[in-house]
Amino acid sequence: MTNARMQSQPKSTTNIFKDKNFYIVNLVTVIGILGGTLYAPALPTIQQFFKVTEAEASWTSTIFQVPGAIITPIFGILADILGRKQVLIPSLLVFALGGAVSGLASNFTAHLGGRLLQGVGAASLEPLQLTVIGDLYRGRTLGTAMALNAGLIGMSGAIFPLIGGILGGFDWRYTFLPALLAIPLAFLVLVTLRLPRRPQNAEKFELKSYVQSTWSSINNRHVLGLLFAVMSLFLLQTLCLTFIPFLAVDKFRTSEALNGILLTSMSIALALVAAQLGRLTQNLSEIKLIKLSFILFAAALLILPIVPNFWLLFIPLFLLGAAQGIALPSSQALLAGLSAQESRAGFMAVNTSIMSWGQTLGPFLGSIAVRFWGIQSVFFASAVFSLISFALFNYFLTTKVFDFTAKTIQLQVPPVSNEQPTSPFPPTSPFPPTSFPLPASPTILQQPIAQLLHVGTNRAIELPEHFQVINIGKSSDRLISEVDLSDFPNSGVISRVHAQIRYDGENYYIQDLNSSNGTFINKYPLIPGVWYKLKPGLHISFGRRDAIAFMFAID
Repeated sequence: MTNARMQSQPKSTTNIFKDKNFYIVNLVTVIGILGGTLYAPALPTIQQFFKVTEAEASWTSTIFQVPGAIITPIFGILADILGRKQVLIPSLLVFALGGAVSGLASNFTAHLGGRLLQGVGAASLEPLQLTVIGDLYRGRTLGTAMALNAGLIGMSGAIFPLIGGILGGFDWRYTFLPALLAIPLAFLVLVTLRLPRRPQNAEKFELKSYVQSTWSSINNRHVLGLLFAVMSLFLLQTLCLTFIPFLAVDKFRTSEALNGILLTSMSIALALVAAQLGRLTQNLSEIKLIKLSFILFAAALLILPIVPNFWLLFIPLFLLGAAQGIALPSSQALLAGLSAQESRAGFMAVNTSIMSWGQTLGPFLGSIAVRFWGIQSVFFASAVFSLISFALFNYFLTTKVFDFTAKTIQLQVPPVSNEQPTSPFPPTSPFPPTSFPLPASPTILQQPIAQLLHVGTNRAIELPEHFQVINIGKSSDRLISEVDLSDFPNSGVISRVHAQIRYDGENYYIQDLNSSNGTFINKYPLIPGVWYKLKPGLHISFGRRDAIAFMFAID
């Protein structure tokens, strides 16, 4: 099914700024963000209107995220079976209906029911927007489209809390009713959005193979560690969006507009730091940046409850935004490398579901802390959780260099002989070699030779015909690497044992061995310890900025 669908996708380099489809997909992105951020500054007012506790009011956030944590993979499967628009249009209509119910409710139970319904509609929006972009574009155009979409997410996250604060100042209901904009958007999707046609001879969908393929891509210690980090990061992010307004009102008697400014400042910091991510990754790997983000989260969360005046709140808020700005793009960049594998659709759904679990657990666990220990305990407990997450992430992403999954063989270079080949016939034989009746033998087909073609010098490194695992690195007195890169330009970025290539008799795979400067495929960083399938034409680089770059080829 997946291969057939992929073959139907266009490979043109469409100008996305002239493509109506791109603008429609981005409107879907905006609608999804609107449902999760616009109301946040008005949460204290919602609490007072319905006469509920802070813990109960936080369910406005929690119950919206629950459907995404549970049913997102189901929507991913349905979108593969039925089509993108067949899932997207009903989701937008349900989203609009839920927003209207929650905004017009006269009691808190009906309000939560509307939020739950709105969450059902929102559950498919995020994975579908990414999938549709992947359906529409290829090559550099795809990268540009993803980058612009990510920038829109950052801008919306900065603007919507401010708008929500203004709307909440008039009436808290106005922060939910804009969800009705999803109705005209659904009509626009129906009549205007054009997606690649699905082939008529697509393979029959098999749920068992779909699940097995997805599970095989995540059943790895390092991948599980990265997914845990994603869940933790979104848990901390949503917790901050939910409880910072309560803290500000409790300590400084802020209004909805001031709460919106506080949350907007955090999003602005996120956008500013994320814009510098390219410079940061020149000196620090994505994994190290994620570790740093947990430290920043812990420091900011410890400071928040003890600041003595309103203006000092912006210091920890900047740290929180900076932590998100370096961690969220870094984690998604690593996962983007994984999503290029054969189970991309299933893995994308799992990734989105993990995000939703984090967004659900944040307000839920915070509500428990508020109920028993007060609003300040939410931030102290979250700081402890951030440090625990750092420790667990460090454990999962630590790779022992010599803990190989297959036996490493040493390639023996045969000695060069200067002797001329001798004839098996004596000089006096009546049968010259060209006429001797030799027995017939079958022709042996030679195996294709895999090569690493150096981009800078065009030097070719031939891999052996038969091997299990070979090492890539710099040879030393204690360890000899089969692929020795020490005499290539910029070899200083190469670790002693940098990466491995595995051959199973049919396919070639590569993995990074927790190297100092990383391994990249088509500029996507590899997660250490995860095997990536190699195909001819892939660009493999060791170290950032293509320090040592090769093209994988099979001759």
